[in-house]
Amino acid sequence: MIDIDYETLAVEVESGEFRRKLEQELRDGFEQMVRNGVMLPPASFYATKIAEIVARGADEPIIPSLSFEIYQEIHVACEAACKSAAGEDGVPV
Repeated sequence: MIDIDYETLAVEVESGEFRRKLEQELRDGFEQMVRNGVMLPPASFYATKIAEIVARGADEPIIPSLSFEIYQEIHVACEAACKSAAGEDGVPV
């Protein structure tokens, strides 16, 4: 899992850096899973689990509006990584 700096999380979410880092890490893991014959669940399954992990790691509760944005960024990263791992974006697996 990517290293999350909760002090800069809001800025990284806004800039898209959080999504880009997460997507790359997920892509690597998903490609390995596909090579091993594992069928990937829907992106929303991973997004929900990852969002829970991110929320649990915070010292204090994340404000609802940021929490929503984090989930959206995680979901986009999961969808892109799943598509890439399945070879649906033209990137060889």
